[in-house]
Amino acid sequence: MNFYVSAIRDTIEYIECNIGESLSLSSLSTRAGISDFHFNRMFKTVSGMTLKQYVLGRKLSCALERMTGSNQTVLDIALDLGFEYPEVLSRAFKKQFGVAPSEVRRNKVRLQEIKKASIVERDIVNYRGTLALKGSCVLLDELPIYGVFTRTNINSEAFECDLRQRNEAFLSESAEDDALRQELFYTVVSCGGRENGEYDVFCGKSPTGEAGVESYDALLVPGGWYVDFAYRGDMFDLSDVFIDDLYKWIMVKEAKINPNGIGMLNIYQSDYLKDSAVRMLVPISKPV
Repeated sequence: MNFYVSAIRDTIEYIECNIGESLSLSSLSTRAGISDFHFNRMFKTVSGMTLKQYVLGRKLSCALERMTGSNQTVLDIALDLGFEYPEVLSRAFKKQFGVAPSEVRRNKVRLQEIKKASIVERDIVNYRGTLALKGSCVLLDELPIYGVFTRTNINSEAFECDLRQRNEAFLSESAEDDALRQELFYTVVSCGGRENGEYDVFCGKSPTGEAGVESYDALLVPGGWYVDFAYRGDMFDLSDVFIDDLYKWIMVKEAKINPNGIGMLNIYQSDYLKDSAVRMLVPISKPV
């Protein structure tokens, strides 16, 4: 596993097991054997949050859980979670969630907690002092693929469920189709210039040359230069992380996206559901 990802994943587990301790930057960086400055950068790059934001968010989320699921006093909760005074907890709680602890108990207010960070496995490297995703530039030939289109909206509550069901149905139905290659499958994502949350997602496979592809939708992925990133995990967990990673890579590499109609090409091995490895490719104007 990548050193940066491994170190932060270990830190996340330590925080969860020691949530009542002070968990300062100094103590956690010393534990990892890394300088405060470098460790703080690592944590933000890998997790998407600063260490201070994350630790406080998790402490407050634990406080919320206890307020709604136990009879502990705010004083006891504050002391258990490492706050010096209950007033410090109360102020931080109201700033984080917009309501006071007393209102949560009195009115049974439902709030969105800060969940334990799920650290995405990918290659983080040091580009001249800046931590960013490792990418490889590849020259692709035109790639015809056949499958199913889905227009979906990320703002819909059914977004993930609908997309999973449609893609999994295609993969299942096409598994024994001699007209399609089975060793790889692809998803192509494009927002089509829309800013309302709508995305076109195409799930497909490349043809073997046999007859029968007419029963599927067709998509031609343009040839050209792409930057290729390796990830491991569920695509719905990767999406937000990938966007942040990509923008940072573009910045440090001074790259330019090629608007060829393909927002992102994802390539999976047929055993993706077992090892969760995926290559995520984005078109660029030239290699960097």
